[in-house]
Amino acid sequence: MQDFFIWIGKNGACFLLFSATIALIRRPYLHDSLRFVGLFVGLAVLGEIISYVTGRLLHMRNLHILHVYTILEFNIIALFYRAFFGSFYTRLLVPGIMVGFTVLAILNSLFLQPLSVYNTYARGLEAVLIIGLSVLCYYKILTELSPKRLDKNPVFWINTGFLLYFAGSLFFLILSNALLVKSDRTLILTVFGLHALLMVLMHLFIGVGLWFSPKLR
Repeated sequence: MQDFFIWIGKNGACFLLFSATIALIRRPYLHDSLRFVGLFVGLAVLGEIISYVTGRLLHMRNLHILHVYTILEFNIIALFYRAFFGSFYTRLLVPGIMVGFTVLAILNSLFLQPLSVYNTYARGLEAVLIIGLSVLCYYKILTELSPKRLDKNPVFWINTGFLLYFAGSLFFLILSNALLVKSDRTLILTVFGLHALLMVLMHLFIGVGLWFSPKLR
């Protein structure tokens, strides 16, 4: 099992091709909230490319990229929820959360965790907020449940992917710096592999959800 986690930690990013390919195939049908999911997948692919080029090819420290990525990632996901919620909840809910998170993330990078370290506070806050939004999303789905099969609902799959990843990796996001400082290399690779596995599962769920995107608006 440990070898598997180490392998998935090194190769997990390749599974982004699954959700990215489906997003490209289904692009004409990604309307309303689903267009933000397509944007999220594109951001994830771009982030991996930049990380690979700067880290492995140019051998540069690139943790500062994660600070920017975190803000962009959260706001794109939040826009997905805002579009899906519509008027079901107060329209100021998600925009208020977006503004509050962005301000706190910037302040964290300026005064608490500089660009040279993992922004674990911002990443942890992001996870908590998305967990909350995903629970609200489930409530809306169940409240408006129709005779249609739930397993054909694209938002159900996508929301499950987000919840699985951010709930499962919450403690990893909070404790990343402590792991890097105090743990041995094997444990670090195993924990990062577990995190990569959660990312793979998220993109598998997202890919399935995008595949079920309706052909008509």
